[in-house]
Amino acid sequence: MPKRKRPTVVIFSQGDEVITGATVDTNAAYLSQQCQQLGFDIIRHITVADDMAELVQLMRDIDGMADVCLCTGGLGPTQDDLTSEAYAQAFGLPLSFDEETYNMMSAYFEKLNVPMAEVNRKQAYLPEKSVRIDNYWGTAAGFVGTGKRCRFYFMPGVPYEMRNMMASFVVDDLKQTFHIEKTTLITLRIMGMGESSIQQIINEINIPDVVRVSFRAGLPENELKLTFPNGYPDKELRACIGAVQYALGSVIYAVDGLGTNVDSLADCVDQLMQKNKQSLLAVETLSQGLFAKQCNASWLKSSQVFPLSGNAIEAMQMVKEQVSEKTALMMAKKLAETSVASMVMVQLYQETGKNKSDIYTAVVDNASALSSTREVSGRTDRQQIVAAAAGLNLVRKTLLN
Repeated sequence: MPKRKRPTVVIFSQGDEVITGATVDTNAAYLSQQCQQLGFDIIRHITVADDMAELVQLMRDIDGMADVCLCTGGLGPTQDDLTSEAYAQAFGLPLSFDEETYNMMSAYFEKLNVPMAEVNRKQAYLPEKSVRIDNYWGTAAGFVGTGKRCRFYFMPGVPYEMRNMMASFVVDDLKQTFHIEKTTLITLRIMGMGESSIQQIINEINIPDVVRVSFRAGLPENELKLTFPNGYPDKELRACIGAVQYALGSVIYAVDGLGTNVDSLADCVDQLMQKNKQSLLAVETLSQGLFAKQCNASWLKSSQVFPLSGNAIEAMQMVKEQVSEKTALMMAKKLAETSVASMVMVQLYQETGKNKSDIYTAVVDNASALSSTREVSGRTDRQQIVAAAAGLNLVRKTLLN
């Protein structure tokens, strides 16, 4: 990998409730996304309990490893809220009473018509040499301070308050403080191929060393991310992407970043449906409504969910038909004859063993008919996710045809 040139960031989450799992840390994910968009390199996520010695040592450690630390939590009025005091101890700074912070808290409680407890006074003590971050959405003011190297931003753990602080102060301050070489991120969204197979294929491609290659593995799709450095020639960038597309082939359903923005398979289908002004009728079985949940109500005209494929076949008065890809296609064609929607998707399934099923999907419009069979295994919820994705993907292929 090339030597890092971009500012480095540590995401720091504090609190017993976070480290024990009682509270899900959505703040860290949000802050990482913000930093990536700004052009920073996130080098570590750290979570620590409400322990003074741990907090003090950790802040000193972060000061030696990163340019920026975004910290959430520990700014409240109770005895387990230790962030301000820990930062002051870590860098040998006294705490000073901030009159403006106290007045803002008083006004906030007055607006709520709730008396402010004396313990809230604790929140008005900020480390000297720090800069206050105003909180118009709660009681805990944030603050910014700089150690020997690292610039620390401390914000409340309440997501709503933290996000507003980021938008109103932190993002602009980061932009003004740091020179950021903006990179170009290209994301190839892939269906039907695992990350190990993707890696094996791209190993044969001559991707320049300055291009950072990373993966995001998930269900039902995988992402291949290529990050190009600032100033990378556009012609060479497109040639590199083209080589990867050629090597991976049809498993790529979207390329995000070359003038397009596609968040997921469902988003891809939504964009195509709206662009082509299509509408859809859907019949689900195994996915149990998960397919319809990912569709936009503006073009999903009707959705029927049956517990078993046999129930769907009987409802269509096709009692002699067996569960198969052919039957799914016949049902889709029959429904298309009377449907007000321009497209019909039907999906049936049958269990083929313990935790195994075959999924039969068919999509029909006024010009074409596509169908597919896919084997899926694992837990029921995993099979449902794959089934919904198989339906969306066949709709996508039909739209492209």
